[in-house]
Amino acid sequence: MSNIKLLKGDCLMHMKQIPDNSIDCIITSPPYWKGFEYEAYFNSYYQYLEWCEKWLKECKRILKKNGTFFLNVINDSEITVRAFEIMEIATRKVMFKLHDTIIWFRYNQQPANTDRQLTNQCEYLFMFRHTSANIHLNKQTVYEEYPEMFETKNVGNVWKIPFNSNRKIKGFGRKETKSKWGHSGFPVALPKACILLATKKNDTILDMFMGSGTTGIASIETERNFIGIELDDNSFDIANDRIKKFKINEKEE
Repeated sequence: MSNIKLLKGDCLMHMKQIPDNSIDCIITSPPYWKGFEYEAYFNSYYQYLEWCEKWLKECKRILKKNGTFFLNVINDSEITVRAFEIMEIATRKVMFKLHDTIIWFRYNQQPANTDRQLTNQCEYLFMFRHTSANIHLNKQTVYEEYPEMFETKNVGNVWKIPFNSNRKIKGFGRKETKSKWGHSGFPVALPKACILLATKKNDTILDMFMGSGTTGIASIETERNFIGIELDDNSFDIANDRIKKFKINEKEE
């Protein structure tokens, strides 16, 4: 059984308690700054970027020397955050090595109801490491689990994953779960593919922006340990309930 630890509160506070070089893999998607109620912790986008540098530095400290960090960020004209600004902080200021850039192709995205922009059908998944030396990616394992994710047997850096975790879904999809802020989070297939690609059983996975707990579900499914951190009470409660129910169902099976 996976060892699961869920922590409520500020990610920087909790990450400072995690020992150096102790996490095998980090998979997360940070909150964006749009000035909404649940993102009112910053007075400006510049302040938001300064905050990003702080948690990225903590990621560098706690990630094992041969560990992998998958950072999911959108690049959208409708929001302030630009994916490559955060990537630049991670590589230039924090000194992560950008090992690869994966494009998440969300092919069932609801169309943009406007003539002034195209429908945004992709998000980025930056794959960071301390170094690209001595890395082995379990590409065959990912392909065997998700053959529909790739156009050919060649496991590339474009991953075709619908919003919904149900692979047989038709029509337009929404993201994995719904909180009081609306639908959010990535589908289970996204963190699960990352876990299968870059880790082994009993490794420890961290998601310091846990949201509704999807990375935790993927960790349990793949027999990995999981540490999840979430500041928002509503999201934490959803994640906690969701993971508890999943573990109960797993035991019954």
